[in-house]
Amino acid sequence: MPIFARLAYENHVNVRELLLVRFILAFLAMGAFLLATGRLVVPDKNQLLILLALGGVGYFVQSTLYFNSLLYVPVSIVSLILYTYPPFVTAGSLVLGWEKMSVSLAVCLSLALVGLGLVANPTGHVVFVGVLMALGASITYTIYILVSTKVLREVSGEVASFYVMGAAAVSFVLLDSLTGGISISWNFQAWIWVLLISVVSTIVAITTFFQGVRLIGPSQASILSSIEPATAVIAASILFAESLNAYQIGGGLLIVVAALMTAFSKRTRRH
Repeated sequence: MPIFARLAYENHVNVRELLLVRFILAFLAMGAFLLATGRLVVPDKNQLLILLALGGVGYFVQSTLYFNSLLYVPVSIVSLILYTYPPFVTAGSLVLGWEKMSVSLAVCLSLALVGLGLVANPTGHVVFVGVLMALGASITYTIYILVSTKVLREVSGEVASFYVMGAAAVSFVLLDSLTGGISISWNFQAWIWVLLISVVSTIVAITTFFQGVRLIGPSQASILSSIEPATAVIAASILFAESLNAYQIGGGLLIVVAALMTAFSKRTRRH
């Protein structure tokens, strides 16, 4: 997704335009899929309100921070900073009393924080506002996961995503109406990148992830998803000639190790 976003920016797509179209297209496509498979249902009132809040506030804020951070910070750094969320989710679980502190969890959190400091590298050539936006996206995503974990157990991932994306789309429509609207006059290439974000990075990604969780379980799914920041760094180095200095490489490795340790720790406790 960050690769497609950067390519869309190069074709003069702004963040608000991209996110508005992304969520509208994803909402319509997911709705068509659920209707075609006979799986579109309306959750009860409380569940629906939570889903709408998750999308209209949580996903709206997270995606706004994330996509804006890509305007200031290289793709590789944004991806690594975002991936501090697994240890942060664990920290949130500790605060809420869902997890008990252990040596392994303390090490995970320490590694993630040290890695974050090295990746952010305030003494290097990194725009600090972009780092703050990426970190804000990670924290917002952490809150999103913590809320959804406890309250959405009776709603399927696809149905939850449908309402979350719909609420996010409404938030961006309201934002654009309050700020004078938008004028979408993109070239063909721009539409390609935005469509790829909407379909591949949103619909396909969400659907296959939830299906993967059902097939192999959440712990193994979390472990496999640790590949994400590594692939983002490699792709960014090839497509955009981005490079990390030694401190940032070390910090990125610490973040990935912390995420893997978090996933393995959860898997061990479940068994």
